Amino acid sequence: MKKLRIPMKDVEAAAQLSSIALILGWSLESVTEATSTRPYQIIWVTDEDEAGSRSIVRFIDDFMIEVPYIYIESEAPEHLAPGLPEFVDVYTNDEIRKLADSAATAEQLHLAVRLMALIAPPEFDASFFEFFRKSLTFPDPTVQRKAILAMGYVGWKELLPVLEQLAKEALLASSAPALPLNMAFIPPIRPLL
Repeated sequence: MKKLRIPMKDVEAAAQLSSIALILGWSLESVTEATSTRPYQIIWVTDEDEAGSRSIVRFIDDFMIEVPYIYIESEAPEHLAPGLPEFVDVYTNDEIRKLADSAATAEQLHLAVRLMALIAPPEFDASFFEFFRKSLTFPDPTVQRKAILAMGYVGWKELLPVLEQLAKEALLASSAPALPLNMAFIPPIRPLL
């Protein structure tokens, strides 16, 4: 199954998604309350499509990435995704790319880095890689921390050397004793659910 994440502009968009699910006849599979380790989730299952497969559609209010999003597991998620912006207040990939390209302040980069992580493709993409690398060198350390966390959502092995270099530079700049690299700076890689 293919997987697709679609960032929502605010958590109230979950009500819009619930309405669409009701109109389209999706079956409510479960509601999972948030805990200290799991985000709040609503899960629906769609009816079978022409090919006889069903899709799983989740609303996720993820406290780690701080952006609610729709997560679709389907043989063809691209068939569900195009109609969503008409009814649900979501970011389009174009909006996210424009925000990422124009982000100049720490606040703009905080949002851009989280959104870019959610829409990053499962395979390595050089333009996303360069954006994350640029975010890691931004002078504001809060942007750097957001970028490190966001890169955990992407999960590309190509990001590890960048994180290792950042960890080495941080250790050289501080007088703190060296920590194991995986404990110091690298968040756990969060695969697409």
